Amino acid sequence: MKKGLLPLLMIALFYSDSVFMVFFPENAFNGIYVPVPRFFLIGLLFMSVFFDRNTAIKYGFLFGFLFDMFYTGLLGAYMFFLPLIVYITSKLTKWLHSTLVIFFIIVLFDIALLEMIIYGLNVLVQRSEASFEQFVFMRLWPTLALNAIFYILFAIPLRNAFQKLKNIFG
Repeated sequence: MKKGLLPLLMIALFYSDSVFMVFFPENAFNGIYVPVPRFFLIGLLFMSVFFDRNTAIKYGFLFGFLFDMFYTGLLGAYMFFLPLIVYITSKLTKWLHSTLVIFFIIVLFDIALLEMIIYGLNVLVQRSEASFEQFVFMRLWPTLALNAIFYILFAIPLRNAFQKLKNIFG
């Protein structure tokens, strides 16, 4: 029964991205800024560091595929890049001897990397006409700010949850 908590936590984080957007008013900031919640990615990165990297890579692949199917028209973008970012993060945290503060910087770097990759892919397939400067001002900075707030609020609970789950799975 307790082993079902890991998929349940990841499903909750996966849906929290879209649920946040439902309750966040579209006309916030007069439509100038477009913050994108990356709560699932943050949870995935916590899983890779405080639970198990290989499990996080599998979840990244599976949920990346689901994300591609339900939210984007680019099949394979999230399915490929989420596991790649998880792998890079797991290596970085071992190299940097990560504390929550260092991990905060790594998480923001990963979110920025994912956003720039997705922007680049959208420009490549001509789904975005925004210049890079517009993208940075309208989407990247607000996204980093929103996810930084989420990290600050939920870093300790997520770390503790994944450490407890690691003990359960042994």
